[in-house]
Amino acid sequence: MTDSPLFTPVERFLRYLGVERQLSPITLLNYRRQLETLIALADSAGLKSWQQCDAAQVRSLAVRSRRQGLGPASLALRLSALRSFFDWLVSQGELAANPAKGISAPKTPRHLPKNIDVDDVNRLLDIDLNDPLAVRDRAMLEVIVRRGTASLGAGESRH
Repeated sequence: MTDSPLFTPVERFLRYLGVERQLSPITLLNYRRQLETLIALADSAGLKSWQQCDAAQVRSLAVRSRRQGLGPASLALRLSALRSFFDWLVSQGELAANPAKGISAPKTPRHLPKNIDVDDVNRLLDIDLNDPLAVRDRAMLEVIVRRGTASLGAGESRH
């Protein structure tokens, strides 16, 4: 990997992140891992320099990453690292424009919250009236529930 012509600019970028931006060692390691994987993918696609990389090739790298089993969140991280690297190359005058700028990862699925069942609601509402903290918690819960139902009635729901 280190013999790839794509590796030298990445090393300079990582030094920049460590010295000038003072990123943590863990963050630097994450950048390194993502960019080294991208170097391997770019090498196998025949790229000899980052200047040869265009938006179509960035999309191809993303598609190949997905086919290798990379999830949407991990792909977003990988593309973010690549965008940052290309932004740095642009700032160094080594690229005219960032080819990864308009390319985003697929949206991560959003899961709806689980409904609370009647027994759980009853447990929440069944409090010791002699315990001031329990009374406070119950009052807060009632405010939240009433605010939520008022929002639903007024059409303020986001779903």
